[in-house]
Amino acid sequence: MKRFLSIKIILLICLLGTIVCLIGCTPSVSIHTGSISGIVKTPYPGEQLDFWPCAARVDVSSSGQFVISSYSDGSYTLNNVPAGQQTISVFKHGFLTAQKTVEVIEGEITSDVDFTLESKVPLDQLGRTYYYGFNLDMTPFNSLKVRQAINYAIDKQTLLDEVNTEFGVSNVVAQGPLPTDMIGYNSSLAGYSYDVVEAQTLLSQAGYPEGFSTDLYYNIGDIHYSIAQKIQTYLAQVGINAELHGIERTELLGLIEQGELPFFRLGWGADTPDPTDYLYALYHSASISNTVHYNNTTIDNLIEQAWETIDETEFIQLIQQIESTIVDDAPAIYIYHE
Repeated sequence: MKRFLSIKIILLICLLGTIVCLIGCTPSVSIHTGSISGIVKTPYPGEQLDFWPCAARVDVSSSGQFVISSYSDGSYTLNNVPAGQQTISVFKHGFLTAQKTVEVIEGEITSDVDFTLESKVPLDQLGRTYYYGFNLDMTPFNSLKVRQAINYAIDKQTLLDEVNTEFGVSNVVAQGPLPTDMIGYNSSLAGYSYDVVEAQTLLSQAGYPEGFSTDLYYNIGDIHYSIAQKIQTYLAQVGINAELHGIERTELLGLIEQGELPFFRLGWGADTPDPTDYLYALYHSASISNTVHYNNTTIDNLIEQAWETIDETEFIQLIQQIESTIVDDAPAIYIYHE
């Protein structure tokens, strides 16, 4: 019996050795790859045609590989791309998809594979939003309840009706930051109704039952002064004393960029049909144009996710989720869309 077991053990060892030998002798299979790099740009509206770097999805067609080009300089790099002829596609919402076929060389970088995207719509027709921003780094505007209270304190529809009549314009009330002609604009976004009682309740909860004093800055101009006066009147009804400061636009922008103003008038015109760019510029924590100093990690992640998303239905849902969350956080009073 012992001898029989010994033979079985010897045979098992020999079998295992054969398997190891086969594995060791099988030639290794490697995927030969290279890299691709370049820059993605979009046209910028103005008197002279110019091009700006942008964030877009860059795909190696049919491979599942993709990367998002940099928002700041438009650069991208695709690594571990199979060697040989490859089609590179660049996708961005609101733009025509661009493609190039390149030869990927094993172990090398195929550089300067650049793209300039073409907008599907004229950039000067994308709209603009007029708003008053809060500096979220300054007291009392670092309090969410204070910011929400101020939004509830203003009857935007009446304000805008008066302004439209006074200046012969036909602007529409804004409930959020996205202009009406942008992809993902949500006409059902509720925003803040005119509710003085709710405004006073929130101010009390925030520790300002008697209100407070602040400075409100706007750039000199008849319509800006008229709106600032109306906001001042509405805020006075809930105990907020807003002292008005009308200054030249260049000075206003400089002070805002330096983070020195607590409460200020601004407008933002869309220069891209992709709402992700618009929302990034104003509300991503890494953006130099985030003048209200809004910082929400969830929003940062959703904005970056939107750049990756191709499906239009899913994309619009993401954009509307981002905008709704921003409105809930009340970093500004959205007055109207042009």
